Amino acid sequence: MRVFVLLMCACACQGREFADKMDRYLIACHTTDFTCFKRQYTALRDNVILGNVKLAIDNFEPFSVQYGSDCVSIEGWTESELIGIGMDSSSKELIMALELPVYIKQVKNDTNCAKPEQEFTNIDQYSHNGTLMEFTGNATVTVTFPFTLLKKKGDVYLILDEEEVDALMDIPVYVSEGGIEGAEAAELNQASDWAFNIVQHIEAARDFAVPFTGRLRTAFQRIPFRRLMLLYPEEDYSDLQFAFIEPNVLL
Repeated sequence: MRVFVLLMCACACQGREFADKMDRYLIACHTTDFTCFKRQYTALRDNVILGNVKLAIDNFEPFSVQYGSDCVSIEGWTESELIGIGMDSSSKELIMALELPVYIKQVKNDTNCAKPEQEFTNIDQYSHNGTLMEFTGNATVTVTFPFTLLKKKGDVYLILDEEEVDALMDIPVYVSEGGIEGAEAAELNQASDWAFNIVQHIEAARDFAVPFTGRLRTAFQRIPFRRLMLLYPEEDYSDLQFAFIEPNVLL
């Protein structure tokens, strides 16, 4: 019994220590301040979600997939931005919309790449004079977290259930206009075709987005809700309803 009590005390102390260390990275926002929510997301992204030695959080590893004898990595989360957020206590859903550049790069000698469920096709077609292929596109990721509220030791926690993710990857196609002509346009289009072929062979939501959004879900669950959401006198955590979206953004 004494050992059990000591273990419980040690766990409680570690939990408080983690909360104290994380507190310095948190920004709390009123439900009417979208600009604040954008800063809140950026702070969480840079100091928690992508890894933090002081919090014993491993660095986030970009998704990579085997491509012939090489790998292809898909990155961009370090530059992701919050473009929409909404919360509805009646449906018990937290919705976040994120926008980011997508860097698709061929990598040699990477031992951490996953095997694709479906083998890549036409690999020889996309060879580029021995040069490693790369391309930059864009992605919009919409995440819906079902949630419940948990009261624990005087604090309310936002417990997020497994998320639903919709990931849309935009791979532009270049044509011979706007100053891009001839060989340059052909080269850009070859890279665009290659990137499109890569995207067609992965599950964007599951492979690229969920490893990141899953970390976001875990972080929220460990933070007292008051450290993220400031209430007006007429508001209560059990009855919040708000929504914001960047102008000219179509989801």
